[in-house]
Amino acid sequence: TFSILQWEALFLLLLGITINQLSCTASSPAIAQLEAESAKNPVAWVYTLASCTIPAAASVFNEYALKKNFQTSVHLQNFFMYFYGLLFNLAGLLATNLTTTNPAPIFSGYSRVTLILVVNNAMQGILSSLFFKFADTILKKYSSTVATILTALMSAALFGHSLSMHFAIGVSMVFVSMHQFFTTGKTIATEDKAAASRGTFSHSPSMDHLQLHNSGATSARHRTSGAILPR
Repeated sequence: TFSILQWEALFLLLLGITINQLSCTASSPAIAQLEAESAKNPVAWVYTLASCTIPAAASVFNEYALKKNFQTSVHLQNFFMYFYGLLFNLAGLLATNLTTTNPAPIFSGYSRVTLILVVNNAMQGILSSLFFKFADTILKKYSSTVATILTALMSAALFGHSLSMHFAIGVSMVFVSMHQFFTTGKTIATEDKAAASRGTFSHSPSMDHLQLHNSGATSARHRTSGAILPR
């Protein structure tokens, strides 16, 4: 289980991401009125809650599904998971085409940029599966946050996008949260006293399955090597 400091680190991560989304400049009267009306609309709150809980629950379920049969190849698991997603998207596409008078072809509007985006999203899906199976959802969320920070820095360097004070505060809180989460809780044992005094890198509790899997495989090899073969 997570320690109290690790739960505080997760809350600090949430707070840092929230601060990063705040605007430093005052909104126009029209946008301010629209935001005020949206805040009073219960449907907007329901949509916001759903957009937060559904992806989080899906990430946890995907991690559970991939780790449930740990011996199965991650590529085979990916095939079945994305095959079901393909069926759902195909059903939505067919429903849209049936309700449209002149439906466009499936691959209409595709270009080289579109193909690059498809390949990029496919690689992102494979990396996400590797995170879910061999790491955990928490580590994936931290990596996604760091990727967002790097994207903002690259956008500022290449396209001249301005970085706000809220961005600097949010990034600082994210890195403090990352350090607090991975340097507290269960630590990896070490015989080096100097390293122990500096603190050791810790892993998330949901990654304990790797240690159990490795210890089980080692025990199986020892039983096999120590077995007496019949003559």
